Amino acid sequence: MLDSRNEKTKTSPPHASRCNGCVLIVDDEPAVRHGLRRLVERAGYVACEANCVASARECLATSAIDVMLLDLALPDASGLSLLNDGDLLARDISVIVFTGSGEREDMLACVASGAASYLQKSVDALTIEAQVVAGIARTHARRQSRAQRRTSESSLADALAFADQLPHLLAERLCKAWDLRHVETGAHVRRIGAYSEVLALALGMPAAEAATLGKAAMLHDIGKISIPDAILGKTGKLTAEEFATMKLHTREGARLLAGMGHPFLDRAATIALYHHERWDGSGYPDGLRGEECPLDARIVAVADVYDALGQARCYKEAWSADRIVAFFVDGAGKAFERRVVDALLSSLPRLQELASELPESSLLATSAVFPVATLKAANV
Repeated sequence: MLDSRNEKTKTSPPHASRCNGCVLIVDDEPAVRHGLRRLVERAGYVACEANCVASARECLATSAIDVMLLDLALPDASGLSLLNDGDLLARDISVIVFTGSGEREDMLACVASGAASYLQKSVDALTIEAQVVAGIARTHARRQSRAQRRTSESSLADALAFADQLPHLLAERLCKAWDLRHVETGAHVRRIGAYSEVLALALGMPAAEAATLGKAAMLHDIGKISIPDAILGKTGKLTAEEFATMKLHTREGARLLAGMGHPFLDRAATIALYHHERWDGSGYPDGLRGEECPLDARIVAVADVYDALGQARCYKEAWSADRIVAFFVDGAGKAFERRVVDALLSSLPRLQELASELPESSLLATSAVFPVATLKAANV
């Protein structure tokens, strides 16, 4: 029972340092509820009362409860049924079992179900108050910790998302840097990225992986930053020496991108190095044959040549769709892997849409930058 002597002597106002809180008292005896309510309110907290499990559930649903003083012997069900409610744990409500039962089994069951304390009704009021104060503090600490954890998890998720997107942003920035030198290539590299993603999807690559390939493909020609303008901008046929210099852009691109240990940049480096290899071994820089050349590079090789053929230059007209199809049909199994060519042919409507969505600058009609080596390597 509550010790009435302790109740009478407790007349000082609540301590200012105590945090506000709400205590739900669940007991079928009005006298017990009244005594506990006085104790709770004198301690500086708000008290709610319930005389059965159903009433307690209503209070829990409508009030911000911090601590529950819970009797086990209730008229409609055992208080243990409330203790086993997962919502209590989710809301970090501290449960103090306050019961007349001294059975060991009851105590173990309550503790196993998450009760913070198990008090018999013969305990004195000071002990009850101490448990309520501790329960309020425990609830608030748990909720604060949970809120901080959510904030930390959100910040971490944002950081991871940014880290995941960082290589893609880098790809965009590097392409913009390349645009500063040769503005007309911007549309080209974006089309190559878009075309490569479409081809990868047609080959059955998962969407996320295909999208990453598309971003990496945009860096396929980044090594041309190292090539002299006199060669990049030459309108006539390259000499053997000039073409040898042009071919170095594959190794320079790989050198720029590789070695940082990031999967995206490593993937981009592989594409930069091998996108001029050919299925029959006639490409460069290493003369790889067949599947010796990574699939990513085989896809980008087809996308790169497809785009070069479809664009007008000062030294050539844009090829017609029929002529491009005939070129790739003839090159299937020779310069290009047959199944990648099949993916290209099945995707032509989408590729044509993308070409209209990513048009060339008007400067391209008078420019020879970048396609010369591409077309030469494709024997065009």
